[in-house]
Amino acid sequence: MSESKNYHTIRYGNKDGEIKFGHIHNDNEISAFMVRSGSDTRHYMSMDATGNEGRKGGTINRCPGSYQIKCGDDVRSDPEDGLPAFYVECVNGDIIFSATRGRIKFQAENIEFLASGADNKNGVITLQSNEKVEIISKNVEVNATSVAKFFSSGTCKVVGNAILDLYGGLSACATGASKIKKSKYGGTAENENNQFGG
Repeated sequence: MSESKNYHTIRYGNKDGEIKFGHIHNDNEISAFMVRSGSDTRHYMSMDATGNEGRKGGTINRCPGSYQIKCGDDVRSDPEDGLPAFYVECVNGDIIFSATRGRIKFQAENIEFLASGADNKNGVITLQSNEKVEIISKNVEVNATSVAKFFSSGTCKVVGNAILDLYGGLSACATGASKIKKSKYGGTAENENNQFGG
């Protein structure tokens, strides 16, 4: 790959920092505008002019230290009455938060996760963990308008230390014994129990 050249590059700066128009990155892509620290080359902001899809017309903020944003001092506390204090919109593509050796924490007075899809394949919220998903709250409610399922390939426990109420318009229960000796009348629960190898 030939090395890019830009005969119109302009630089203003000193030992503390620099501003460059037309800077060429190490990968031969051109930055239309770059601000960079003089003490650490990893500390910069670049508005790129060339590159593949997403890179061209993109903005890169890079810093080896902490990156902090504080805003909203004069924004009304009721979000229904005014603009949000911090707003991010992606017209196309994904939003990814990655903390390779750290935690991601959402802390607020109230937190909402909303997913709305145009068909039955979208509008999905997925929580996936290789160890544990833990929910701790004074009250936990799960409401499903169609189907609610709880399935475990190991042990599944439902415990009510004070009171345990189980209600159903029609209720059926099956154990592993029904796989060997089926009940006289059968039922949905028994069929599902056999399907999962119970």
